[in-house]
Amino acid sequence: MNEGFSGEPMSVGASGKSRAAELEMHFADAVDLSKIRALLHLARERAGAPVERVLTLNLIGIHYSDASWERGRPGLEAASALHPARIVGLIALPGETESSVTARVTVMRPKGASFFIERIVMRATGKAVRRLDSSIDGLLVPDVPIVAVWGGRLEGNLLKRAITSADRLIVDSGTRPLVALGELDAVVKSGAPVGDLAWARIYPWQSLAADVLDIPNLREHRGNIKSVQIITAGAPGPEAMLLAGWFQSRIRRAQVSLVVGATPSEVAIDQAVQAAEVGKVIVENSATGTATATLPPIPDPITPGQIIGVRFEAPPAEFQLRREKNGILEAQVRGDDDGELVHRLRLPAGSPGALLVQELKLLSGCDEIYAAALDQATQFAAKQMKENP
Repeated sequence: MNEGFSGEPMSVGASGKSRAAELEMHFADAVDLSKIRALLHLARERAGAPVERVLTLNLIGIHYSDASWERGRPGLEAASALHPARIVGLIALPGETESSVTARVTVMRPKGASFFIERIVMRATGKAVRRLDSSIDGLLVPDVPIVAVWGGRLEGNLLKRAITSADRLIVDSGTRPLVALGELDAVVKSGAPVGDLAWARIYPWQSLAADVLDIPNLREHRGNIKSVQIITAGAPGPEAMLLAGWFQSRIRRAQVSLVVGATPSEVAIDQAVQAAEVGKVIVENSATGTATATLPPIPDPITPGQIIGVRFEAPPAEFQLRREKNGILEAQVRGDDDGELVHRLRLPAGSPGALLVQELKLLSGCDEIYAAALDQATQFAAKQMKENP
């Protein structure tokens, strides 16, 4: 076995409040988990982490490229700030010729934080990828829930292991092609406890539609919805399919359809326009007599396939939900006996871990509403691919 560790404590910064240590160990043959645990203990000592700590989760990120792991890592760390967790990253690179495993252990306390993050990253190449499966259990904190965040195609031994051992399997169908909805539907129907970040992204649309229909003088229309149209930025993507599936599964009698709308470039968010449209928020400092102008947080930009509007009819009333450039979802109701109505909801600014934290609210079992929506979404996606091969 060819092994060794390298690395020194990372710079603590000028304030002395940010502490970190990162160490590595390489394995050419079998992975010795006892050595990795010893490395973690050493990293904790070098970072100045307390001997006793409270961890409520094991967060496992499974990826098939270094770039994918780097994109997913900030979200895991942000979620760990709210749900103290041991983060285990598994990076599988079966296409590389060299066969080896590198274990990288990091213990750090972010500047200004009262908690430490401990992270173990196992990077396997070539035939050594199969060693990741047998290494998982020895890297986890015992007797706390396991959440696996999947960052690749829904296949392989690691997926099977994640489904059988994890209390929750988190995916992001919004980053996959439409055909992947069918694969995900099969996984859900097998009984896997799946959470979907794309499902979390459409919460604001679901919330606004439900809120409008729950206004006392509009409740009479809930049982009379005849048609629903989901308008998207260009060709519909997985999130639009899920929203269409949600409407179809909740309102069986309605005719639900997807409509291709303006392209993302035509509805792109312009920060200068936003400043003019939203207006500035003036914060006064009574001590100094000064005033500071601030802007509301800017939401994520619209990307191809995302939802830009929803329209549903419950004669004689018509409901229209649309995404404004300033990050506001606006609902307008016309045709009701009590006159027109406007209802608004601000989209939250995107931040690493925000969607993951939402999905962590359910740590086990199946979200039956999501499962029903996914079943319908799969049918919409199949129709879409048939019409536009």
